[in-house]
Amino acid sequence: MTPREPSSEQFEAAAAWCLELAEGPLADERQDAFDAWLAENPDNLTAFERSSSLWRHVGEAAASPELIDLRERALATFRRRNQWRWARRAVNRHMVAAAAVLLLAIGGAAWWWQTAPEIYRTGVGERRVVMLDDGSRASLDAATEVDVRMRGDRRELHLVSGRAKFDVARDPLKPFSVRVGDKLVVATGTSFSVETINGKLRVILYEGHVVVLDRPAGAVATASPAPKNGVEDEALTPGRELVVAMSGQSRGQLANADPVRSLSWEGGQLVFDDEPLSLAVGRINRYSTQRVALQGSAGRLRVNGVFNTGDVEAFVTGVEQTLPVRVMRQPDVVTIGPQ
Repeated sequence: MTPREPSSEQFEAAAAWCLELAEGPLADERQDAFDAWLAENPDNLTAFERSSSLWRHVGEAAASPELIDLRERALATFRRRNQWRWARRAVNRHMVAAAAVLLLAIGGAAWWWQTAPEIYRTGVGERRVVMLDDGSRASLDAATEVDVRMRGDRRELHLVSGRAKFDVARDPLKPFSVRVGDKLVVATGTSFSVETINGKLRVILYEGHVVVLDRPAGAVATASPAPKNGVEDEALTPGRELVVAMSGQSRGQLANADPVRSLSWEGGQLVFDDEPLSLAVGRINRYSTQRVALQGSAGRLRVNGVFNTGDVEAFVTGVEQTLPVRVMRQPDVVTIGPQ
């Protein structure tokens, strides 16, 4: 059962108690009143815990325009409703600032918890599988970050870096969108992967249906979005890959995709089939702190082979033995250039 959300009145009362506690120890009668308020309803305790947590942790985000605006509006409301408090005691500038931050819980506590994203990250060489609140499954490749916001009528994700495969829980009324740069990948129930690499967005559809749109950051996905200067709705079918620049409006390129090969990373392998060396190196570098760098035209050469993720030496040796390149090895970086 989903826990009940405290009411706005309970959040307001909790914020007032936080402010009073911040001013100093409570007198006996006020302590008794506070204890009685906590005891009268379990939701009061929930509201207080969230408000006090917000007081402690909102500092790192307090400079964002959204929070500044909410803070200023909440402070104005507080002053109008609580003239008696300001008249009874002198409040220094530090207390005003603290009260303004706390008043975010009065005017925007529900907004905060609904819009603050869940952030999922993997480090170099790390993979992770995440079950999202709606029942969808996200498989994160190494060196990947995905920000997730689950709202009442939308499921909004932002692929900040790396690659992830999504198995989307079907819900036609709640579009599942993944933003990457200027592009928006929208689905209602399907299986697909999204990757950002070398300034390009790569989308592979395994099952179902997705739409890839040109959409500026912050745009809202609708349940039935219309294509806009991008790939036509029916073009990306299962077993196909779209490659398009992450910024600007462009149609992109479509190609066939081998589902087994394209998902080999989930099993700890990277399979390259006539791939540009620049693309292979970008993926290899997700798995090791020893970097591979390219010089000159070497990135345009094509590479084939199956390699274990993180085995940089095996990859470099394979490239060295099969392609016209020269390799310069250093402790932290291996440089590959044309002969």
